[in-house]
Amino acid sequence: MSRALRGATYPRGFRAGGVACGLKRSGRPDLAVLLSQQPAEAAGVFTTNTLKAAPVLLGEEILRRNPSGIRGVLTVSGVANAMTGPEGIEDNRRVLLGAEQCFGLPADALLPACTGVIGPRLPVETVLSGLVPLREATGAGRSCERAAAHAILTTDTRAKQVALSGRLADGTRVRVGGMAKGSGMIAPRLGPPHATTLGYLTTDARVHAPALARMLADGVERSFNMVSVDGDTSTNDTVYLLANGRAGGPYADADPALRALMVTALESLARQVARDGEGATKLLTVTVRGARNLADARSAARAVVGSTLVKAAVFGADPNVGRIACALGYSGARLDPERIDVSLRTAHQAVPLIVEGRPAAGLDNGGGKRVRELLRRLDEVPLEIALHEGRAAATAWGCDLSYSYVQINAAYHT
Repeated sequence: MSRALRGATYPRGFRAGGVACGLKRSGRPDLAVLLSQQPAEAAGVFTTNTLKAAPVLLGEEILRRNPSGIRGVLTVSGVANAMTGPEGIEDNRRVLLGAEQCFGLPADALLPACTGVIGPRLPVETVLSGLVPLREATGAGRSCERAAAHAILTTDTRAKQVALSGRLADGTRVRVGGMAKGSGMIAPRLGPPHATTLGYLTTDARVHAPALARMLADGVERSFNMVSVDGDTSTNDTVYLLANGRAGGPYADADPALRALMVTALESLARQVARDGEGATKLLTVTVRGARNLADARSAARAVVGSTLVKAAVFGADPNVGRIACALGYSGARLDPERIDVSLRTAHQAVPLIVEGRPAAGLDNGGGKRVRELLRRLDEVPLEIALHEGRAAATAWGCDLSYSYVQINAAYHT
């Protein structure tokens, strides 16, 4: 069950807040905190980019030391704190220490996250000056969680939140909430510990940290790792999951209902990130069915949704089916070119685009015109691909590639 307009503080025992401390020239909020009122079990997945930002390295370290005593996440928006060497890690340590002291928390209780321009050092004193106002602005409820959801944004045009509830196998009612940011530099390749995608999920369920890590890794593989806005994997990609156990009941380490809630919440946030891609005018959803195995299904879906040429065609409402077929061909998935079927499948109709490996009849004349008109009207373009090789299926999300994307990123640094 979904809770509209709610987010990370929907589960019991969580608070959040967001303020402007002066990092962004626009004056927009740039410092956020998400807190559990009691120690929470925690898990995280991070970018697999070799050039990992300081907050990623520090977050991995804290989770190794204290996976069962985490009290929250502190996010700095406007500076990525990447390419800053050991000094960048020390800067983040100073900020976390100041925040823990300000909020009355023990050491290693807060996890770090940063997003913004790569290269500059973290302005520690500026961030520290915002901690008292942040503490005063922190609370539970819609306004506080929305302030936090806005404070983590960079080039995003909207906040991204989710809230769900459900019953576990033993009857315990649990809640899951979350928030995310992401608009550009989006092609997450998140793995277990080992512009940016940040995602924070909270739950009041009782779960041990190792089980929580497994749930998060599985959920992220089905959600954020199936998103591509521009094909770039950020230095700062981070998703955290906190469980404070306030719902009571037995531990839900293997409860399928909780796993399903986690996947649903993560997929919702992933779709919101894809829809808000920099300069995006349309959400692109690609579902591959009939793949030989899950790896092939995911590879094929990611290849199509990540293709620059497919994205450009979607923006121009151009039914250029050769671009879809080309992406499938280099995806690495096992397929027979003579058996591929592709359709544009909306809630009301299924329009064939490729039939048995060839363009559908009529795409070069009147039929093509009708498809172009349909593409112009849609704000979500749902492609369904049948490979006829097996039973595996997967869905990936992305967006079109517009003129605005180039304009935004040509001036991102300035």
